[in-house]
Amino acid sequence: MQLTFPVHADGLTLTVLVGLNHQEATTLVQAGQPVPAPLWKTAVIDTGSNVTCVSGATLQQLGVSGTGQGSTQTASGALAVRLFQVSLGIPLFGNPPGSLLLNRQLTVMELLSAIPNVDVLIGLDILLTGRLLLDGPVKQFTLEF
Repeated sequence: MQLTFPVHADGLTLTVLVGLNHQEATTLVQAGQPVPAPLWKTAVIDTGSNVTCVSGATLQQLGVSGTGQGSTQTASGALAVRLFQVSLGIPLFGNPPGSLLLNRQLTVMELLSAIPNVDVLIGLDILLTGRLLLDGPVKQFTLEF
């Protein structure tokens, strides 16, 4: 599967869907409770992050609980982070219904600092499952999975 996006002034940005992980959604369905709809969010490709990050505001909107603690290395040193499990989808072909590249059970870390107009940093945990091709002169990037 190949997805091509324009490069924006803000970087390698794309729209993603963030939702409950498969386990939590299944538990709600079995209990006869409604499953919150996934949220459309703006993401940026971040090859410097080994783990995908999601903003605290998005995690709160979904109502997901933390699954533990981890640490991340920054230019300022190691920092403790909270970990969560979510689903992450990338719409295909202008987002017609049902056509998503989806990771149903993805461990992410909470984004430590708010980034204007960005809710998700797509890290190497996603990128290493495919290919990222950047065509600078044409100002577009392609993800292949």
